[in-house]
Amino acid sequence: MNKLIYIFLSFFLISSLLAKSDFKRVGDTVIDNNLNLQWQDNPLSRDTKLFLADAIKHCNDLDFVGYKDWRLASYEELLSLGDYEVYKPTINDIFKFTASGHYWTVLYKTTQLGEHITLQDYTEVRRIYFSDGYSYDNDRTGKAYVRCVRSTLKD
Repeated sequence: MNKLIYIFLSFFLISSLLAKSDFKRVGDTVIDNNLNLQWQDNPLSRDTKLFLADAIKHCNDLDFVGYKDWRLASYEELLSLGDYEVYKPTINDIFKFTASGHYWTVLYKTTQLGEHITLQDYTEVRRIYFSDGYSYDNDRTGKAYVRCVRSTLKD
């Protein structure tokens, strides 16, 4: 029963996030004006596979397109990129650099608008597999791809 509730809530969350997305490409980034997010979208977001701790550090240390407040995306944020009417990759086609593989994401304890995170700042780890749109819970082993995000509310 809990799994059925989780599937329903995930579907509801995905549907509501997709309805809110308003993407615009700006150079090597994609801006979501409705969710106030700026996404890294360059060859690094397609080619970089890291362990979880290294992925968090990579985003926290990223100095990209004049900003230094990048972080690893939350689960809900990364889900908002999905286009579940396409396959391999299952992501909005405005994103040019996406691997058909697992991407790291976390569930934060609190909203982290532009703040750098550490391993203690999240409650769960999930991977979203953009080849088919599925997500996998709490698998912290191995490497996965990384797509960093930042809030545009401070701009």
